[in-house]
Amino acid sequence: MADRVKAEQELITAARKATNTDETAPKRKHVRNCIVFTHDFKTSMPVWEAMKSQPLKANDVQCFKAIITLHKLIREGHHVTIQEALTQTKFLEDLAHGLGGGVHNGWQNYSVLIRAYINFLLAKLEYHRLHPEFNGMFDYREYVSLRGTNDPNEGYETIGDLMSLQDRLDEFQKLVFRNFQPASNNECRIAALVPLVEESYGIYKFATHMLIAMHQR
Repeated sequence: MADRVKAEQELITAARKATNTDETAPKRKHVRNCIVFTHDFKTSMPVWEAMKSQPLKANDVQCFKAIITLHKLIREGHHVTIQEALTQTKFLEDLAHGLGGGVHNGWQNYSVLIRAYINFLLAKLEYHRLHPEFNGMFDYREYVSLRGTNDPNEGYETIGDLMSLQDRLDEFQKLVFRNFQPASNNECRIAALVPLVEESYGIYKFATHMLIAMHQR
């Protein structure tokens, strides 16, 4: 019990540091602490509560960094993370609709990126709701294991839905590039591209494995 209390205190600190107001990428060690917590204690709910305790609507950069952190959490966290994230969609929607839309440190605000990022995350979560056999990283071997079959005849709709999600991902990453600011190093914006590239690669690998299985039959 004492270990859990200490871990939650450290989690709150990690969440606060990952989502500070500096226009930089969330530090990996802080994001990693959030992810590791879900594996150690088989729940992600304290991470969501820690995020909710931050004044995310008051600062666009802080909010954007929180969304990056949550995306990585959904991808890499314990498998229960997706199920719990599906209960947090209203929080994400409220976050998107409640932005101040101000300018941070003289740069163009992040509001449009935050709304688009949240829309992508909601689409990803909806995919997982419809296809609970997937983990956050779209691992093919785990998919086959959970499905109990590798029948490619079941894969057409799955791949079609995945390609639709990939289209949403492509639209968002193009928006990120369009919102690069010439007077900024864009580190915070670039940070969002990392999990997007990882997401895209996971989708590509799964589709490739599935198509190969279809061909072999």
